[in-house]
Formats: sequence, structure tokens, C-alpha cells
Amino acid sequence: MPDDRPSLELYGRSDSAGLALRRGTVPGRIERVDVLDGSAVVSTTTFTPPVDGAAADADLVLTPWRRRPTAPTVVVHYRRHQPESRVPAPSARGSFRLDPEQIGDRPMTQATPDGSPAQTPGPDLIGAFFDFGTSRAVCGVFDRRRVRGSDAALPAAGVERARSLLPVQLFATDDSPDPAQEIEDRTVGIPRIRGEAWREVFGCAPLDVHHVSHTRPRTSDLVVTGDSVDFATDATGERIRGAKRHLADLDIEVPGTGLSGRELFRSVYARFAELVADELNLPRAIGSLSVTFPTKLPPDKRDELLKVLRTLGGKVEMNIDEAVAAAGFAMMKRLGADFLLGVEAFRLNARCPEGGRAWEQPDEWSKARAWHENLLVLDVGGGTTDCALIKVTVVDATPAAAGDSPGRFYTLQPQVLASGGRLNLGGDRLTAQLFTLLRAKLGIRPGDTRFQGVEQAAPRKQLFQALWEAADAVKRKGLGAKSPVAVRVRSAAPGSAVQGSDAVPFVWPESPDGTAPAEPSATEVTVTADELAEQLRELVAEITWLAGGIARGGIDVSGGGHESVDRVLFSGGSMHSAALRRGIEDGLRRRFESDRLAPTFEVEFDAEFAKTGTAVGGVYLDAVADLSPDAEDPEVIPELLSGISYLDVDASRLYVNLAADFHLRKGSQETYPEPVFSRGQRLELEPGGRAYAEGRVSYPVRAVLAVHRYDVSNDDAPDAESLWATHTMLQEEADQLAVAGVNVRFEIDQEERITLLLCKGTPGWLLEGPEVDTTAVPHGLVAPPEHEGAPATLRYSLHQEVYQVGVGLREREPLAFAGDPVPAGGLLLHVAARRITLYWGQPGAGAGTGVERDAGPDPAHREFGTLADVPEGYVWVSLDATGTLRFHQQRPRRRTVTAPLDLVDAADGVVFEEVMKSGLFYDESKDPFSGTL
Repeated sequence: MPDDRPSLELYGRSDSAGLALRRGTVPGRIERVDVLDGSAVVSTTTFTPPVDGAAADADLVLTPWRRRPTAPTVVVHYRRHQPESRVPAPSARGSFRLDPEQIGDRPMTQATPDGSPAQTPGPDLIGAFFDFGTSRAVCGVFDRRRVRGSDAALPAAGVERARSLLPVQLFATDDSPDPAQEIEDRTVGIPRIRGEAWREVFGCAPLDVHHVSHTRPRTSDLVVTGDSVDFATDATGERIRGAKRHLADLDIEVPGTGLSGRELFRSVYARFAELVADELNLPRAIGSLSVTFPTKLPPDKRDELLKVLRTLGGKVEMNIDEAVAAAGFAMMKRLGADFLLGVEAFRLNARCPEGGRAWEQPDEWSKARAWHENLLVLDVGGGTTDCALIKVTVVDATPAAAGDSPGRFYTLQPQVLASGGRLNLGGDRLTAQLFTLLRAKLGIRPGDTRFQGVEQAAPRKQLFQALWEAADAVKRKGLGAKSPVAVRVRSAAPGSAVQGSDAVPFVWPESPDGTAPAEPSATEVTVTADELAEQLRELVAEITWLAGGIARGGIDVSGGGHESVDRVLFSGGSMHSAALRRGIEDGLRRRFESDRLAPTFEVEFDAEFAKTGTAVGGVYLDAVADLSPDAEDPEVIPELLSGISYLDVDASRLYVNLAADFHLRKGSQETYPEPVFSRGQRLELEPGGRAYAEGRVSYPVRAVLAVHRYDVSNDDAPDAESLWATHTMLQEEADQLAVAGVNVRFEIDQEERITLLLCKGTPGWLLEGPEVDTTAVPHGLVAPPEHEGAPATLRYSLHQEVYQVGVGLREREPLAFAGDPVPAGGLLLHVAARRITLYWGQPGAGAGTGVERDAGPDPAHREFGTLADVPEGYVWVSLDATGTLRFHQQRPRRRTVTAPLDLVDAADGVVFEEVMKSGLFYDESKDPFSGTL
């Protein structure tokens, strides 16, 4: 076979398919090959005995071959060669995504047997996570071109640091093949040193173990020359700072670029992808990537950015915000490289489901199969602050068939309990305050640094840049230690050196044409420690108020008197300031005491990954699960019984409840007290990954409908900072709708995208599809209206689950109660579960034909009639006013009109629906780089 033969070729035939694998494409014995079309299985072929794909080329016949896939993925299940291993090799998977045109001609590759990267024609095996911040840009990378492992896969740097803590004579001269055992053996009788050694091991980010890396951080300052956009670290020219702030409005021109935000960000991300490809030595830019976003960037703004980025080609997703991505990095470090050690260490300090730890609730803790910690993440960047309280749960998901096997199957399940942030709160605001202070101390007139709308703006821009650099240096130098220290600033003429190495230089910009503003009146000034502390105080107070409120709200959602915040994670470039970290930590402990939360949390900060950790953590949550098997896979059970353990990362539960309160504005200074949506409110999951929640109350029609998002309980009046979504209409239209009896309702999805529902009565559904036979139910499920204008009602309660419990029956909370109204537009019930049977509560002896709220006086002798089994994949049950029952795979569409005024003459249940727009706009007064500072 020639050397240039593709590593993988798939040939489709009428009844079977051929799969040709070049030697080493799959580094092990091939046991099974699946061909998928999206999520549907087209072909599954098991090979007995396994085919060795590492030793020789493999030509495999795949049967059955049901159809030619339109979105093909080839999944190869194999076991690596581990002749010297003490345990059998675990099952591994290699995934190859193809375009339909790739079948039979386009080459694909996978890892080589020796672990070195194979030559790839495209980056299909590279996952990328872009974090474009206000000040810095970085990319996390998940590289599956090289998949390898080790029985002792502890980070080398962490092991070396651990070794340095112990006396030299305790270690052998040659390297131990098992560092974990070595540390344990060499620290017998020295528990303090053993603890410190393991802290060093777990303090090292295990990037190599998870095939994760990151690019070098770049400044987010841009250089724009015509249509060319580059990063200031890679090009020369006039710097454009703080471009990320223009995500608020992509249609306006970004000053100094000649480009709209839409055009600019398309070029920025395209260039970023090229730079990542250069660092990874890829033949072209990455075509599949995820993009992080600030927590408070509304969904319609995210949608606009995604539309821009998807024009670049490939797959672009935006699912994980910055705070959650930072938490992903902390989780990766927490469990370490050897996850069995990591899980054990996690369990010892974690809480059982009731909220107590081993020393607080020993009985409950020892019986638990799940343990969790409450992690408060504070990500403070240059322009934004993101905060989230995340319940980090490790679940023992070992299948029951494995019993008490020596091998265990653990699942890491993070869940966001509460989140929020600020779009104009971060290190740049502190620099702007010091900029203003320095300008006054140096005797520079405010107008000399303001260049917006000035005809000859270049000299003022240069002065602004020079003074900004000096203010930023004062911030880093004066606030780098735990307590502020005084900083001297000395000005100098262009080309001259500043005397004294301890002074921050402020070089007056050169002006060849004499148009520069007058020189400063002072040549040297000092920013005192007290002045720095004063500038820091307001920022610390605002961040502490935000984080404390989110923590309180999240703990209230989680319930349980034993719950509190266990760890606080500081991340983001601005957290390099030790004074800022100390101020926030002290403020949070005081706030927790006043809120009756335990102020005993641990603080975590990794200076090395303060910025890059967000990108790495996003990759960890987004892609690492690809290398984990399914706990329900029958092949896993024998491996668990033989002592092999697994860890799966399940990020699908990140957003299963709402993370904030949403209130409708009632007047200019108040909102309705009853929230539209509440923090902790569960989201109903649908097939395909979508989730939603319906508003709990209806509201009168108003010309201006404004929904505010409150990270912290809405003690303050609604303002632009809390405004989340709006809809406006003419007052005359609102009056007509109100007279016609139209009310206002809302719906929200997992991305906090709010849909406005204007409706008459209760929103109705287009109920179509086969009817379920209910003739066995006496008089039917639905009782007719008692009088004109009244709704039909349920005659019997509907139950989803009924259990035989010894003597008698036990049912869970009914899906719907007898007597509940059945609106004209129908009743829709969510019944997502594995095995569902619908029951109706039969009436007791002597009962009439009316509505039966109880099925007899004695609960021990209740009876239930069986309606039907809900087919697999059907998650909705509908019941219309005539008593017709139906099952649905997707939520039915609503009965809608195209314009609000069409509701005036519409029947009850008809709806006008529209996704609301955010009230976010670009505010130049909050942008220090707009030329108005």
C-alpha cells in the first residue's frame, strides 16, 4: 500500500459497506464499528475475534448497511495493546466525522501506534474553545490526534514539586514507575509531608492526561488596516482597545476601524482561528469551535454573533459562559490526573445529598452514592465580571449489574444553581479611575485626552494611550501585593529615559507638527497607598455585593440547612491583583456571616491559569466526555468486575433550572412582586436538547413590556443594568387588546431567551396525530362545562406512575387532578421518563358520574384504570376539551395569529408569540476607550 494512502476510507454498497483502515489509524484491537447518521445508527458490526488495527492494515466489511448516511460518523471501538499492564486494557473509542462527499474518497487519520501525531489532512480531530476577552484572547484545544495513557499518569511537574518536599534519602535514585505508590511508601509516619505532597500533585493542572492545551494568550487590542484585522501582538499600528464592548450592538461602527461590529468580529474570529492553526501546525483554520460569552450577554446578542461566525464555515457553538468555563478548569484540577485518587479526595471533603459532610452526617454520608461541593466562581476580567454558584456533583453511577465490583463508574455532573454578572465591571474600570486621578495629579486638562469628534485627534489619542499605560502600570504595581503600596510616576520627554527604576514612566508623546497639548505641570507625582485603597474600595464592594447575593440565592435553591459555599474560585486576568483578591475574600466572609452562611470557605486561585483556565475549562466540559464510555454499555460491566474504573464528564445538567429571578416592570420605579420566572425553577427537557419553562402568572397588557433579570434579589428599582428583554406597541393597540380580554404571559428557554405570549384565555395548541382509545373510561375523561362560559374539566385524576408496594398501591403526584380545567386550546402534560403508563383513578362504590376528586374514602383500597403505555420517545400527552387523548414526540405548535390586533376577533386559546429583544445597547459613557474619558 503506498504511503500516501488515506488512513480511513468508507465505501458504501447496496447491502454492506467497506471500511479500509491504514495500519496505526486505530492503535489497538478493533472489536466493533458503528456508522452513525447524526444520532441514528446506520450500521453496527462486531468483530470476533478482534481485528488488530495497530499491527497491519485492516479491510473490514460492515453489515447491515441500512442506507447511505447524510451526516456520517464512523465510531471504532477498540482496546489498546498493554502487554505489561496489570489489568485488561479499557475499551476506547475513535470517532471520525465525514461529509457525505467524503465517503470513499476523502482521507481521514487517527493516532499512530507510538503516540506521535499522525499527518492529518484537516483538523477534524481538534476541538477548540475560544475565549475572546476585553483585554486578552486565548484558545483552549482538545487534541485527539494523539490518544495515549499511563497507569501512573500524574502530572510530571506536580510529582517533581511533591518530591522536593521530602528528604532526598527517602527516594530511590531512579524514577519509580508508580509515583502515587512511591509518595505513599516514602511518607509513612509523616502525615504532614504526605498531605503537602499530594496538595502539590493536585495543584498541577493535568493537561496532558486529558489531551488539553491552550494557545499563548494574546492581547485583545486590535490593529485594523483597511479590511485587514490583526492582534496588536502580531502587527503594528494604532491600537483599538476594548472591542468586545461592541458586542452590545453589532450594527454600529467601531471607532477607529471603519468597520461595523458585525464585520469586525467576523474578521477577529477568522484571524484567531488562523493563528490557532499556525500554533498547532494544522493545514487550515479550525472549522469546529465553541465560543465563550459573558453571563449577562442576552441571548439575542449571542444569536447575532453566532450568525456572523457561522458565515466562516464549519460548526460554531456558544453553550458555556465564562464563569462555568472557569469552573470546568477547577473541576479538572480537583479530580486530578488519577481520577480514582481525585474522587476519593473529593468525597472526603464533599457533602452527601442531604447537605452534610462525613463529620456532620456520618450515617447519611456513608450510605450516599453522590457527593457534592458548592463552588462559587468569580471571573473578573478587564471589562466584565461573571459569577456563578455551581453544584459540583460526583455520582457513583456503577450499574446495578456490576454490584460491589472493585471497578467503579463515576460521573462528574456540574449544575448551575445561580449566576449573573456585569458587562462593565472589571479591571479596566479601576484603570480608568486611576487614569482620572493621574491626569489631575499631573496637571493635564481633561479635554486634552478626549478625542471623540475632534478633527485633529491623533495627538490626543497618543496622550490618552500614554496616560492609560501609566495608569495600568500603577494598578499592577500598587495593587499586586496583599495591601496597596505607594507608586511614584515620573514624566519624561520623548526619547529620554526615566531615572529611577522604581518609578512608573509616563513618556510624553512626541508631536512633530506642534499640535500636542501642553506638557504636564508636574514631572513627578505619587499615588499613595491610601489613594489606591480608596479607588479599590468601590470595585470590591460592588463585586462582593454581586457574588454574595448570587451565593445566597443559589444556596436557597439547593435547600437543606447544612448547605453553604465550600470553595470560592477566583479567575480572570484582573485577579492577579492580590489586593483585589484579599478585599473580595474579606468582604465575602463578612457578607456570609450577615446572611447566616458559613464563612469558612476555601479560596482557590491559580496565577498561572488565571486567564487561560477559562479556555481550558471550556474544552474540558465541552469535549473530554468524548473519551468516556456509556455506563449503560453492556461491555462496561465485565470491565468493572475486573477492576477497571471510569470517569464520565456529563455537562448536560449544567442548565436544568433557572439561575436568576425575572420580574416584569410595573412602573418606572417598581416591578410586579410576583416573579415571571424564579431562580431554581425547573426547565422541562425536550428531545434535541431544548428546555423551557412557562411563566407562572399572567399580566395585563401594557404598551411597554420590560422584563428585568435580577442576579440578586430585586431590592433595587429596575434600571438599565437589570433590563433583560423588551417589547413595545402603541398605546392605542394595548388599549384595544385589553378591552378584548387579552392577557400577557411569558416563556423562557435554557439560554434565558424570553418569548412573549399575548393570548385570549389560556394558550392553546394545534393538537394533531392519532387518538388514544379511552372508551374504557366511564363517561369519558372530560366533563362538559357546568354552564356557558365555564371550561370543561377533568373527570378523573391522571397518574403517570402507580406502584405495587406490599399490600396496597402507591401513586406519585398526579399529572393532573380531577376538577382541573381543560382549556379550549387543550391541556398539555410533560411525561418525560423511561417507562410510562398512564392511569386514571377509578371512582369508589356508589360514586356518580361527576368529577371525582377522590377515588374512595379509604386510600388503602384505591383502584386505578390503565389508559395506555406512552410509546418510547413520546414525551407529551395532550387532552382536548372533547376528551381526546394524544401522545406527541415534540411539543405541539400553538394556535397563533400573525399580528397582535388579530387577537381582538380571535377565539379563546389563540396566541400571538414573539421572541423579545434585549434592551442592551452600546453605552459609550461606560467605555473608557470611546474618547470621552
